[in-house]
Amino acid sequence: MAEQVFEINLDFMSFAEFTFWLSAVLILHTYIGYPFLLVGFSIFASKKREKDENHLPCVSMLVSAFNEQECIAEKMENSLQLNYPADKLQIIIGSDASTDGTEDIVRKYTDPRFKLVPFKQRRGKALVLNDLVEAASGEILVFSDANTMYKPDAIHRLVAHFGDAKIGGVCGRLVLLSKNGHIDTEGEKLYWDFENYIKFLEGKVRTVFGANGAIYAIRKELYERLPTDKAVMDDFLIPLKIVMRGYDVVYEKDAVVWEHTSPSLQSEFARKARIGAANFNGIREILPLLSPRRGFVAFGLWSHKLIRWLVPFLLISILASNILLLGSTFYNITFGLQALFYALALLGWKAEKLRTKLSVLVYPYYFLVVNSALLVGFFRFLTKSQQAAWVRSDR
Repeated sequence: MAEQVFEINLDFMSFAEFTFWLSAVLILHTYIGYPFLLVGFSIFASKKREKDENHLPCVSMLVSAFNEQECIAEKMENSLQLNYPADKLQIIIGSDASTDGTEDIVRKYTDPRFKLVPFKQRRGKALVLNDLVEAASGEILVFSDANTMYKPDAIHRLVAHFGDAKIGGVCGRLVLLSKNGHIDTEGEKLYWDFENYIKFLEGKVRTVFGANGAIYAIRKELYERLPTDKAVMDDFLIPLKIVMRGYDVVYEKDAVVWEHTSPSLQSEFARKARIGAANFNGIREILPLLSPRRGFVAFGLWSHKLIRWLVPFLLISILASNILLLGSTFYNITFGLQALFYALALLGWKAEKLRTKLSVLVYPYYFLVVNSALLVGFFRFLTKSQQAAWVRSDR
């Protein structure tokens, strides 16, 4: 009897150790291993991409807007500064039943490049984009947010890639600024710098796995209507639907746009939770790309996206299994390191409350905020509680 209890206990501890190491390996892979592999792939197996700077197709920029009176005038003025040929550029502002002065501000601009499409009923971004695509006359669609400002040559940089018939989409680069014009919110900035670099490497090897809603372009003929029965992320689903059809989506680092950062990590939490729920909703739509038969596409999707979205659960499992393994020097040390990390994150939260900026605290705090938001997003996905129509988190 004692031997059976010992065997059961041994099996339980072996399972705990397996869980600890599996969780650790997956976390290290998605944040460290995969980027290092991409560097190697980009050096030895990168695709040759050709750009045609003289390729100037007709372009429609699509902007879904809801109560954007604080930034819509700046967006309109910024759009007038684009150096793309005026007779080949259309800018469509779709107002999702805005209740402020957004529509009145847009109507003040009489430049023929602008077109306002007002909707009387609030329906959410997916339905707005579906209708705006129908109203677009350009062969290239550029998706933008109302609070995103473009460098004058950004569209030109994007469309140069479409001279290559194998390219179905192009993602630009987002730079984050604080209200006074200086880069702020270190955790968020680090996150986007990291994401931009991964996208750059993925585009060199094969294709980008998702774009950035602030700036990406696709061939209009490749657009597939977004699902409207659930919240989804257009910048995740639209590019991957294009990849499913055999085209590549690349990254253009010189197509630069900028936005202001979230005013606090609390507002960033709300945004990440919404995005998390919408991304989980989108997995079913791209299931064929997760098959091992898709080669690098499947590998990249699992490594960059799905494992990253599972990190909240992996953090819980690595902590729980570590507690069960306490007793040996190694696992005592790993538990102590985890405890220190969470303590630093808690101090980072306290520092933000006190409006004290300590870089050493920002990164663990931001990491924990992002993954806690993903966890909330997952449960919203399970309960189908994420609304398709949403309010910006920085208001």
